[in-house]
Amino acid sequence: MKVTFISLGLSTDAIGLRILSALLKQNGYQSQLIFLPTVEDLRRRATHGSYHYSENVLNQIIDLSGGSDLIGISLMTHHKSIASELTRRMKRWTTTPIIWGGIHPTVCPEECLETADMVCFGEAETSLVELVSRMHDNADISTIQGIWIKKDGQVVNNGAGALAKDLDSLPFPDYSFDDHHLLIGDMIEPMTPENWRRHLVKFFPPLNCDRPDNPAYQVLSARGCPYQCTFCGEYPLTENIYGRRYFRKRSVSNLIEELMWAKSAFPFIGEICFCDDTFSSRSFSDLQEFARQYKEKIALPFYILVSPANVTREKFDLLVDAGLTNVGMGIQSGSKRIIELYDRQHVGSVEQSLKAAHILNSYKDRLLPYYDFIIENPYETNEDLLETVRLLVKLPRPYITRVYALSFFPGNKYRIPQKILEVLISRPFLFFLNRPLVDRFFLLFHRFLKLVAMKLHLHERGLS
Repeated sequence: MKVTFISLGLSTDAIGLRILSALLKQNGYQSQLIFLPTVEDLRRRATHGSYHYSENVLNQIIDLSGGSDLIGISLMTHHKSIASELTRRMKRWTTTPIIWGGIHPTVCPEECLETADMVCFGEAETSLVELVSRMHDNADISTIQGIWIKKDGQVVNNGAGALAKDLDSLPFPDYSFDDHHLLIGDMIEPMTPENWRRHLVKFFPPLNCDRPDNPAYQVLSARGCPYQCTFCGEYPLTENIYGRRYFRKRSVSNLIEELMWAKSAFPFIGEICFCDDTFSSRSFSDLQEFARQYKEKIALPFYILVSPANVTREKFDLLVDAGLTNVGMGIQSGSKRIIELYDRQHVGSVEQSLKAAHILNSYKDRLLPYYDFIIENPYETNEDLLETVRLLVKLPRPYITRVYALSFFPGNKYRIPQKILEVLISRPFLFFLNRPLVDRFFLLFHRFLKLVAMKLHLHERGLS
């Protein structure tokens, strides 16, 4: 059995796909990885245009996929149109089943099954290995937890894939470069440590300018997030699918073991990038052990992501001493109203953000913070934007801002009568909805519904 994985993003770390590839190899199956990064995709997203791979690239993908028993495509929502076009065009030339995975297929599996043959719903470590095993044995694949298919024109809902409860039990990401391929220009070339390094330096230059040819190694020390901000891709996983158990952490020793391997395998690595949603949510004792082992065994500059609520002087004394040089902190907005809309009032209020920024600024000789903000939010008013500007003025310098456009999760498809739809999208109605008073009403109504739901839940469980 051979599985071909296709990654569409500009980033080639693809930690999830690389772990799946390593798992399949561990179970005796073949796996190949095809990375299709392109700046044209970024231009498409910036201009709201369309993009698809050229005939030349498509032909190379089809040739490389020859002999595969399963083709997997990993995608986020902004890749959906490219993935659909690629899947439709590949189906003209191959009968190999194509499975989609990632956050977008998990959010709207039924829609994805209109194009893909199968969808991986939720985490895939258990379900994908089971799928490949059953395909190898020519067994029934319609009852695998986490694998959705269409049977007799009907969607077979097999729920979410089982969680990997012990992250330490998973293999490290597959960086063997055996049967790995990378799109460079209009040609897909065998991936090597050197062309991978050049790709990283070009598109993800190191944060430490004194090491311009030494890119970062990206690693995850945890999955999920202890918070539930409504704009985040983790939200549907924690709110609707897995609940609070979705947040899991690797042990410090397992994490350091991977970094020691990466440092040995890729001597050109100049820094470490922890991709966890909020690395400093680890306990103080955890961070003590991490700082001790990291200084002793890794000793490279590193970068983390944090939330304002878990920035404390005690934790950052440890981290900065261990080699922390850059930190990304999500502020998102300076408007209390919008922060409440994002459900961040207990995680990143204006007061918490300012307090955290002053703590980070106290290390300004050794640490540079990046503050993230969300733009293109249709619910924001001019006053909300002005409050964000006022917050920016108050933040202690130096810092770098990063802005991200808000993208909405795809919703369920409801058939709305045309006349009602015309009213809903009319300029007067949208103007009315954009009034602060109306927004406050909907926020209060939403809180009321959540309160009622919680009380019903407590009553049903006999906890009230």
